[in-house]
Amino acid sequence: MIVIMGVSGSGKTTLGKSLSDETRIPFYDADDFHSDHNKEKMTKGLPLSDNDRILWLNTLKNKISYWSKIGETILACSALKEDYRKKLMLNNSIKWIFLEGSFKQISSRLFNRENHFFNSNLLKSQFDILEIPSYGTHLNCNQSSDELCELIVKKLKLNTNSSIGVIGLGVMGEGIALNIAEQKIKISVYNRTIPGEEKIVQQFLDNYINFKSIKGFTNIETFIMSIERPRKIWLMIKSGKAIDKLIKEILPFLDSGDVIIDGGNSHYSDTQRRLIELEKNNIYFAGCGVSGGQKGARHGASLMFGGNSKAYELLSPVLNKIAAKDKDGNPCQGYMGNDGAGHFIKMVHNGIEYADMQILAETFSVLKDQMTYPEIVLIFQKMNTGFESSYLLEITIEILQKKEGNHYLIDLILDQASNKGTGMWSSKAALDLGEVNTMISSAVFARYLSSMKTQRLDMSSRRLVPKKDLSIDIKTLTKAYRFARVINHIQGFNLIENASKEYNWIYNPQEIARVWTKGCIIRSKLMEEFTVLFKDEKSLLKNSSCLDILTKTEKNIASLIHHGVDQKIALDSYSCAYNYWISVCSKNLPANLIQAQRDFFGAHRYRRNDKPFDQSFHTQW
Repeated sequence: MIVIMGVSGSGKTTLGKSLSDETRIPFYDADDFHSDHNKEKMTKGLPLSDNDRILWLNTLKNKISYWSKIGETILACSALKEDYRKKLMLNNSIKWIFLEGSFKQISSRLFNRENHFFNSNLLKSQFDILEIPSYGTHLNCNQSSDELCELIVKKLKLNTNSSIGVIGLGVMGEGIALNIAEQKIKISVYNRTIPGEEKIVQQFLDNYINFKSIKGFTNIETFIMSIERPRKIWLMIKSGKAIDKLIKEILPFLDSGDVIIDGGNSHYSDTQRRLIELEKNNIYFAGCGVSGGQKGARHGASLMFGGNSKAYELLSPVLNKIAAKDKDGNPCQGYMGNDGAGHFIKMVHNGIEYADMQILAETFSVLKDQMTYPEIVLIFQKMNTGFESSYLLEITIEILQKKEGNHYLIDLILDQASNKGTGMWSSKAALDLGEVNTMISSAVFARYLSSMKTQRLDMSSRRLVPKKDLSIDIKTLTKAYRFARVINHIQGFNLIENASKEYNWIYNPQEIARVWTKGCIIRSKLMEEFTVLFKDEKSLLKNSSCLDILTKTEKNIASLIHHGVDQKIALDSYSCAYNYWISVCSKNLPANLIQAQRDFFGAHRYRRNDKPFDQSFHTQW
């Protein structure tokens, strides 16, 4: 506990705030704890008696005891008499800073001070009762607050190092850095200075000059040395070889127990490999999925941490502060398991996002053939107030209302969708693990098809003419939309469950769903429902409430697919959802013919339904 004492006007509060800015130690002003009676008395020019100060001193003593338990604290307090100081020090450890100054100097300060209840006429009474302590650090208030801060930091050996460092000041890195700084966490930032990026750090510092807790660096060694040990270094750079190159660059400056956090969209297998390699140097490596885009990074993201549990313990205080908050006020961050678990779950998040976007796009494709954009917006707005509400639906409503002159902007955007690979990674992971993931795959292939613009233009004349004057009932469409989204999430969670078994990760679908309720791109009412459903059953295909939704809406998605066929509208994601459901609910599938064919041309053998499962057979066809 640091108490800065002196008479009113000596600069206690100004110094306390400056020292707090420098060290990020919380600051309080003892004046704020005076009773209204005391403030009113001093405003009238009447000095306080010892009796007046009893309640105030008791309050401060209790506050100091509490603050001391939760960490370092700075308090500006007059504490003019030794008895007052003894009362505050009872069972409390305090480092005292005494600001000395002459009556003449301090009275001139008080004369110029506005909006304070202390009457300058009382200054003489304070000097009269002042008992200068024989202990503590004595400083002359003639010096500037910066000079005094420097002296106190050196004298008390206060830690001014940053708590964490961020490398990479792109859109996401900048957002994460500002989010951390806004939580009063001391942070160092670094960006490379290759041609075109020479001024990024300085521009960042200039743009956010009010954030006193940020230090900027363009030298990697001084950046790392500015971070307290064990160091926590958050990478927000492009995934792939750039990560490996940077790790190689910073490794010589790191110490045992330091942590590197990759907050980008790295492939989970790369994270697994890097974790093993860095363990040889006693360095922790973690992959933290960050969802929420630019806004989430800046104001509260959904965070999926994977790596050593000890590294998570070191980072969780920071994660708790920068994460979005769920409906109960809990941070939307969680420990997903060892090595690549965090990045795997973020990858699947993005895959679900791909499919949800494609389902919405197909829904839009159906509606735009039978109504205007304002009418579609009304439909989507109604959907967004109920079970179907989601962030993606919310932004779609805004997109469809955006105009450029007399044109809707959506009509001016080329129908070629790009991708950064995470959807494709999800599909490949499903194939590697033998897990069904048709929804995400269909969304990936839909984007690939969209990129074939020239070929599509050439082939468009061959498209069959749809039946005229056919429209889909909106209630039918809404229920079909619900059906497809539920199937999408079932496949996504099943993929995570399968990977968790394969790689020995934690599988807690309720916690994953909770982390995804706020901050991330796929946050929705449906996700909130899943947090409840997962309490009783980890598998959605065994959950009666989930199955009831699908059973009740199956006919609606069938009607929608019929409509798509009649109107020549491609509804691949809807079809994948429906076919998955039909197949998974089928007692018998035609796979027996496929197995017979495999045995015919390759002698691959087959099992029989009238024989024990562990027996296999081959036929001379």
